[in-house]
Amino acid sequence: MNTLPIVKMTLYKHGVGFYQRRGAVEGDTASVQFRKDEMNDILKSLTAFTVGGGQVLGMDYATPEDKAALLARSSIHLADGSSLRDLLRDVRGRSVEVTTTTETISGLAVGVDLPGEREPLTATLLSVYIPAQATVRTMKVGDIQRLTLVDARAASDLAYFLETSLMEDEKRSVTVRLTPGRSDVVLSYIAPSPVWRVSYRLVADEQNGKPTSLLQGWGLFDNTFDEDLEAVQLTFVAGMPVSFIYDLYTSFTPERPVVKEQARAVARPVEFAEALSAAPEAPPTRSAMRGLSRGPMAADMAAAPMAKMSVADLADSTVVAATGQAQGEFFSYAVANPVTVKRGRSALVPILQARPVFRKERIYNGRKHPLNPIITARFKNDTGLTLERGPLTVVESGEYAGEAMLPFTAPGGEIFLAYAVDLGVKVTEEASSEQVLVSVNIANGLLSFQEYQIQRVAYRVENHNDQPVSVTIEHPRLANYATHETPEPAEMTADAYRYQVQVKAHGVSTFTAAQRRLTARREEIRNQRFDALQRWLHDHQLDQATFDRIKAILALYNRLAEHEAGVRKNDGERQAIFNQQKVVQGNLGALKEQGEEGQLRGRYVRTLNQLEDKLAQLQKSDEELAAAIAATKAEIDKALAA
Repeated sequence: MNTLPIVKMTLYKHGVGFYQRRGAVEGDTASVQFRKDEMNDILKSLTAFTVGGGQVLGMDYATPEDKAALLARSSIHLADGSSLRDLLRDVRGRSVEVTTTTETISGLAVGVDLPGEREPLTATLLSVYIPAQATVRTMKVGDIQRLTLVDARAASDLAYFLETSLMEDEKRSVTVRLTPGRSDVVLSYIAPSPVWRVSYRLVADEQNGKPTSLLQGWGLFDNTFDEDLEAVQLTFVAGMPVSFIYDLYTSFTPERPVVKEQARAVARPVEFAEALSAAPEAPPTRSAMRGLSRGPMAADMAAAPMAKMSVADLADSTVVAATGQAQGEFFSYAVANPVTVKRGRSALVPILQARPVFRKERIYNGRKHPLNPIITARFKNDTGLTLERGPLTVVESGEYAGEAMLPFTAPGGEIFLAYAVDLGVKVTEEASSEQVLVSVNIANGLLSFQEYQIQRVAYRVENHNDQPVSVTIEHPRLANYATHETPEPAEMTADAYRYQVQVKAHGVSTFTAAQRRLTARREEIRNQRFDALQRWLHDHQLDQATFDRIKAILALYNRLAEHEAGVRKNDGERQAIFNQQKVVQGNLGALKEQGEEGQLRGRYVRTLNQLEDKLAQLQKSDEELAAAIAATKAEIDKALAA
């Protein structure tokens, strides 16, 4: 049983809680029980102090062993069905004082003799040795009225056994030792805790012909203690301080090396040589909106056949008594009224109630949901609070409309809650791309091109509803692209443009979003095609004079290519002649100079002469081609320079 109740608890989002226990203590100890799996955090963080007098002398806790291991250390072991007999057995040899119905005997316990099979258990005998008389006395166990353990060790072992038997295997007790007297003791510590959660409601309706809305937030937490929480000061913290588990509870004895004794000779004297001389300022706190005043109910429940949830009724019937404030790097919701939760129960506590300026939108983003826009609730977080992430239920005109996840939002942040899909509106997309030449510059025989890479998406929005709608198109922003031939977006995000498209009831609207980027490349003039030049001239990207000059340069390059082709042709013919000469010369070496071989030899000689004449002609052609190539290159250089 804990003698110090929980008076304050702060719950965080990463599985720990910070707790404070406080109570008045009479005497010199105060005990608190914890679960075994909490002990590492307890030993890491437990802090004890007193208020108004008294001192904390120290704290102790059960050794980290299971009950069986702890009981094995005792010299006394008592079974459930034979505790007295086991006690008399285990105090053997210890000093005892036995009081029966007739006398009191002091001596040393000898042992217990069990009855035979046919004798009753009441015939169990205890033998006591009386040293002064050198006598052993025997008595029936059933006649014993009192047994006093004179031996201090026996008394201590019995107390240890009984205290350990009370210990729960999954519980560990921590005892705070105090100076004697009355003390107001405070304990604070961290311990594992289920994550606190938050649940929101967004109610929208009309009041006096004007749209109105109400945002409520409820904090959820669980009482996992083996005790009731009575009038506890509760705080929820939106943030995540660093936390970890460090095993302080498990006993750790490091292994040490074993050094064996060695035989050694007597050491001689040893001499040593003489040494030579030689804090940012804390952010301001913000107060949360407090609950609206409670008003009378609109009508008697018995008289109303059916009640619809309205902003006014919900605001009047819920009192939010929580204060939000900055807490270092975090944000906390401090529940003003003490909270009471029974053991094994969980609770919802209202922590937020605000009147945001609510606006409904249809947003289409094909990457997130194709074909249909998402109905969203859009408003700014003007509550002055940091809103923790949590599920949200939307009610419109008293009816369930959908659900969403409210993201973690700082004060002043904008919130988009996607809570439904509008199946009455269908959006289709058609993507296309285009490459448009912007300019051509000529320098040093190179053409420098600037071109626009254009990406377009055509959106077709079909409205099958009976009312006109406005659809927000979220068009993705491309890196290094800018909008082109597209109206200015209504909004921009880090990765999208937002465009508003109005669609009549049972109507269709189209919208095209285009983006472009400017690119540059270079090519040699000689690699250009005449048909491309004509297209550029037609598109007014070249003037007539530049076109004529480039056309003339291309003609020179064509002439140069013809001359270079002639040189390559001559090289091929020359190589063929060389190969033929080798064959003829080989044949000449095998022929005689007389007779028919002599005649054949003459023919080969004439063939060699003809081949030499062809080589001379090729040489002359090469010289003419080289001169033509040089002249053409000179003309090209002159034309490019112009």
